Amino acid sequence: MFSHYNEKARWALDYCGVAYDEHAFMPGFSQLGAMVATRGRGGRADSVSSRWSTPVLVTAERDVLADSTDIALWASRQAGAGAGDGPLFPEPSVMAMVDELGHHFGPHTRRIVYWHALRGDAVMKRLAETNVGRVQARAFTLIAPLFSTMIRRALKVTEDGYRRSFERVTAWVARIEHTLAGQRYLCGDTFTAADLTFAALFAPLLLIGRDDGYGATLPALDELGPDTRELITEMRATRAGTFARDVYRRHRRERFRTAGSS
Repeated sequence: MFSHYNEKARWALDYCGVAYDEHAFMPGFSQLGAMVATRGRGGRADSVSSRWSTPVLVTAERDVLADSTDIALWASRQAGAGAGDGPLFPEPSVMAMVDELGHHFGPHTRRIVYWHALRGDAVMKRLAETNVGRVQARAFTLIAPLFSTMIRRALKVTEDGYRRSFERVTAWVARIEHTLAGQRYLCGDTFTAADLTFAALFAPLLLIGRDDGYGATLPALDELGPDTRELITEMRATRAGTFARDVYRRHRRERFRTAGSS
């Protein structure tokens, strides 16, 4: 739902013109949704998620894809145009970058976001109110203390963990900016799944909203605490942050605004 890995899969499906029905779940309920969708088979656990994590895509043929990269690759192959595995994966270097971002960047932006979000009840309550139905939102409010304990333990959301993740994200920002110094996109001069993945996984730290193309509702900047606002402002001011926001504008928001008006 509001997960940046869900956003990565959702963006790939939208970009490749694949129609789908979306079912939104808050953390703690998403595992049950995944179990129902996969009929108990689950996905494949990896170093950054469990076998019951989302996103989960069930195709018309009843095949189950339970990894954001698998879903993006499948969507790209459905679009079919161009070299390689469709428009999002035109060459092997793209997959290498997507995998690296997924395993070594996304988990750290996620930990930073949860570090800030779990310091009070307001942010998670607001996410529930704006992204799922009333019944689920109320139920989530009841389990929020238990969820907070579980997510802190599972994702190592501690002060030390936060500091390590901030260092990793800062290093990635510098790396991305170095890459962009000599080319337009992360894998050359064409938009690919590498750019989509970076922008999606960075989006919660830039607070990209629905009006800018994010597929879920994130809190407004003025709803957050002073240090969280300062962090987001700092990330937006980087060249990498500007790049990610521009990628959203040109390849998420504008693409489908134009398509909807044609």
